[in-house]
Amino acid sequence: MDSLFSPALALHVACGLAAVAAGLVPILARKGSRLHRLAGRIFVGLMGTLLAAAWVMTALHFNAYFAALSATASLTLFSGVRVLRRKRPNLDRRQRATALDWAATLAVMAIGVWVLVLLLTGASNSPPAPTIGLVYAALLYGGWDLWRYARPGDWPFSPDLWTYEHLAKMLSAYGAVLSAFSGNFLTVLPTPWSQLWPTLLFQPLAIGWIAVLVVRKRRCWSLA
Repeated sequence: MDSLFSPALALHVACGLAAVAAGLVPILARKGSRLHRLAGRIFVGLMGTLLAAAWVMTALHFNAYFAALSATASLTLFSGVRVLRRKRPNLDRRQRATALDWAATLAVMAIGVWVLVLLLTGASNSPPAPTIGLVYAALLYGGWDLWRYARPGDWPFSPDLWTYEHLAKMLSAYGAVLSAFSGNFLTVLPTPWSQLWPTLLFQPLAIGWIAVLVVRKRRCWSLA
């Protein structure tokens, strides 16, 4: 097992370091531009490889915190990309959730519940604050997605909802890799803040960013 764990760890760390740098580009680039799309694809590729290695390591040496982190990052990355193909599910049934979407979301939520049970029963010695925060995020995003899958045209659907979902989920995926990076390398920060600050930064940022986009959209409607 160690012969498989070591190369998986090396790949995980290398992709993580690259993803921390690459993830900044689509955040800062003009949305919808060629640079944004190209950098986004690179980030998704790095994150996908990173997460595959993370699941291998989790299977070999289980840790509740890293299981919750991998689950949350997997869901936000997967759903953040998939929503680009579901821009108008109210008009096109082919854009609605598939069995793959349902299975991935339910699997991540099940992992989140399992990790929470481990924490509450004392079966895990993982740091409770960041681990519970990650479980909360997994259940929150998963619950949202299940509602959207079941009722794709109902509240709060709008033609621009996919934009807000993509923004929030990709920022969350970036926050997850930054959290792992910070927890391992920014040791000058005390635990659990070295792991929590990316979440405390990017979640309000996503909410504020979406609020700005909504206000701008309404102003455009009022001027039309």
